[in-house]
Amino acid sequence: MNEIIQILYHFIVGFLMAFIGLMSPGFLTLTALNTAIDRGQKEAVKFAFGSIFPIFIQSHIALLGAGYIKAHPGIILSFSKVAIFVFLGLSLIFFKQYRQRKLVINTPRFSIDNSFIYGIFASFINPLAIPFYFTYSTLLELNGLLTIKEPYITAFVFGAVGGAFSILSVYAKHAPALLGKLQFVAKHFKLILALIMLFLAIASFINVWRH
Repeated sequence: MNEIIQILYHFIVGFLMAFIGLMSPGFLTLTALNTAIDRGQKEAVKFAFGSIFPIFIQSHIALLGAGYIKAHPGIILSFSKVAIFVFLGLSLIFFKQYRQRKLVINTPRFSIDNSFIYGIFASFINPLAIPFYFTYSTLLELNGLLTIKEPYITAFVFGAVGGAFSILSVYAKHAPALLGKLQFVAKHFKLILALIMLFLAIASFINVWRH
């Protein structure tokens, strides 16, 4: 029973990480939104379904990388040093985006007629996917909140896939209603992300200082 609870816990963590991570308007979510506007809701859901296959691979690779760090403790200190600057940089980027008054919904357009294949392609070229899952899964593992071994890795990955599909489906199904609200959401959510990144940068600095 305890193992089942742990599997469920890792599934929920993966789900929330993907759902919250994609909640803010970004490359994949805005592409799903544009697909819904240009091609219709049904095609946008196909896009969302196609996008989860690369996410399955990307999140798995990220957790394997986090597991490698766990097996090589000497890397942790170096990772923490790099993380300070990464998180500070992200905090500044999100804060700058927060101060912008307008959200421009502008994503690259590709001549791919099949929305399912379009979703696979867009998700595959998303540059932030692996770093995102790698960074946060490593931090959770270092704080004892994640166990990077089977069957928990698989549970986490399926959770991430479910969370990504859920939030992309929300963007796909509610595109007209979201258009008028995205600017407000983007502005305030970016401030929250900026503060989270600043907190993580401080936590990484404290970890380096202690060592």
